[in-house]
Amino acid sequence: METWFILLAVTALVFGSRFLLMEPWLPLKLSDNVQKVLSFSAPAVLTAIAAPIVFMRDDRLSFSIDNHYLIAGAVVVVLALVTRNTLMTVILGMMSFLVLRHLI
Repeated sequence: METWFILLAVTALVFGSRFLLMEPWLPLKLSDNVQKVLSFSAPAVLTAIAAPIVFMRDDRLSFSIDNHYLIAGAVVVVLALVTRNTLMTVILGMMSFLVLRHLI
């Protein structure tokens, strides 16, 4: 029961914050500086999630050729810079990881 309460409370909190900040007819507006700072939050969170997956193997840093995640991550960075297309980068990145995983 406690889990459901926490889940519903967090849902209400997230929905409320999104609604208050994004609804155009509400008078609450964030300054340009705050919006600029908040634009960095998504990349920061994604980096914090992805970095341990890419760089850690068996609770240690791994920069070896055996680390498929690291090689696929480097491929994805190059693809993102070259294609500038998110969907293409995701698809080709997943394919590169699968190829690396089955070939090496």
